[in-house]
Amino acid sequence: MIRSTTPLLVLALALVAWLAFSNDDERLFENMNFELLDRTVWTLPEDYWNHGLASRNEWAIDNDVPVQFRHGVASGDPTQDTVILWTRISPSNTVEISNTTLIPVWFIIREAGSENLVLHGKTYTNGLVDYTVKLDIQGLSPNSSYSYIFFNDDSKSTLGLTRTLPLDDELDSLKLAVYSCANYAGGYYHAYKMPVVKESVDFVVHLGDYIYEYANGEYTNGTHLDRDHKPEHECYSLEDYRTRYSLYRSDMALQESHARFPWILVWDDHEVTDNSWLRGSVHTKGYEFLKRRDAATQAYFEWLPIRHQRDINKIWRSFKFGSLFKLHMLDTRHYSRDITDYYTNQDFISGIKEYDDRTMLGYDQETWLERQLVKNDTVWDLISSQCVVRDINFTLPETGGIGFPFEELNQDAWDGYVANRNRLLNFLQANHLKNSVLLSGDFHIAIVSELKLANGTYSVDTGEGSVIVEFTTSAVSSPSTFPRNQSEGQALAMSQELVRENNLIWNEGYLRGYYELCIARDQIQADYFGVDVQSSQLHEQHLAHFVIKKDTGHIARDSIVVHKGALNTALSNGLTQ
Repeated sequence: MIRSTTPLLVLALALVAWLAFSNDDERLFENMNFELLDRTVWTLPEDYWNHGLASRNEWAIDNDVPVQFRHGVASGDPTQDTVILWTRISPSNTVEISNTTLIPVWFIIREAGSENLVLHGKTYTNGLVDYTVKLDIQGLSPNSSYSYIFFNDDSKSTLGLTRTLPLDDELDSLKLAVYSCANYAGGYYHAYKMPVVKESVDFVVHLGDYIYEYANGEYTNGTHLDRDHKPEHECYSLEDYRTRYSLYRSDMALQESHARFPWILVWDDHEVTDNSWLRGSVHTKGYEFLKRRDAATQAYFEWLPIRHQRDINKIWRSFKFGSLFKLHMLDTRHYSRDITDYYTNQDFISGIKEYDDRTMLGYDQETWLERQLVKNDTVWDLISSQCVVRDINFTLPETGGIGFPFEELNQDAWDGYVANRNRLLNFLQANHLKNSVLLSGDFHIAIVSELKLANGTYSVDTGEGSVIVEFTTSAVSSPSTFPRNQSEGQALAMSQELVRENNLIWNEGYLRGYYELCIARDQIQADYFGVDVQSSQLHEQHLAHFVIKKDTGHIARDSIVVHKGALNTALSNGLTQ
């Protein structure tokens, strides 16, 4: 685990390094976010948001603008020798400056817990990138921890800690926290805070819905918690999305998680708008959607520690954690997804969901994933999907169903893209990829399940017939898929029926939360945690524990421990519950 350095010591070291700076040894680093001004976008040339901007040769430097670091620091997209570092400055509102005015920011990187200086330098930012700073730091050592801090003449950022990925055989185990669906107005971010307090993980994986675009009071209302959405209206413009990210990143629990752990992220729909796909969404379609998505994408890359690719719309990528595992971050939302469920077109989607050419991933991404899986030489493959892959029928006669916009299947998930799911499962089976595991979110309830072939047999008693295990995380703070204002007992009854009707392993739908994965060479251990997001008290409950043994492709039945939620009754005999 990464251990912190005392803030006073770090500040003292920062000041020493600052005094040592001179024009001779000061190295200038490129702020990656300026690349966004020249990016390729979805919309037409006449709608480039930066059309007509003054030449960069006309940008002026101002060394005297007072600033503060109100949004913390972050790191992400680590490799064996690189990592992305991020921060944002807030210029004083007492000074009038142009959007093109360049403001300097300095940084220092040290070996964690040490006085050994690794790197220091300077970069610039301005209003054209919302005063964000993003650096691609290279030349680091594998499997190493670093501390970093940003500062200028007037103020300094919080201390950040980060880590690079290991070389082969450098690591025998590692822990991840897995998150999805954080609605600021929905409640407190205890799920982000707890691994910081426990010092329990090494990296964070976020599967999307980092922000929500809804107007204040729509879907969630945070007034009673003093967590109203800003802007108050739904996000459409670049300025709207920037303001929403600024609000979310003001949360101290989120700031502490970003400062403590390197993050690996992908987007889902609400970073743009509800149930979006390649060319539209529930509320916006056609050309207006393309402009809206472009604005949302700009803000996403400005505010998050994610490395830009040549095609900025292509965020699917892999991370190799030595010879232990490879993490594949899919884009099941925007890259090439076919039309999805708009709630009003469910009959239409139901009629086409099994078409052979219907896709969640697109040909390029699907081919890329297959190559990654076949050529991989690590023990495990973790496949991250924003949406749930397992087929789940939400028709629950005894408890009345969930009352969500879908009545039977969630066709916005892989249940609306059956052929694509079948191709994935058939590929895993044909290539004997037993050590692959699915990570998913989006449903706002915690689920553990095993997937079988479309026409295959499966025994929930033993796991025989399972092709792959799927760990679905609950939401950080977004409302449960189950009806609101349910008692815990009512939610348990619904979980029991959902598990029984779908042959799931386990489900819990009352609490919000996350899970932690401990990946070792002989097994993967998943521990689910639940939090009460309506209470300001920081507390969590251990909900359940599961293990996948190497080369099995299913949950080890004798490993299951359940404290909350519904375990399949076929597995409950002799198990802790």
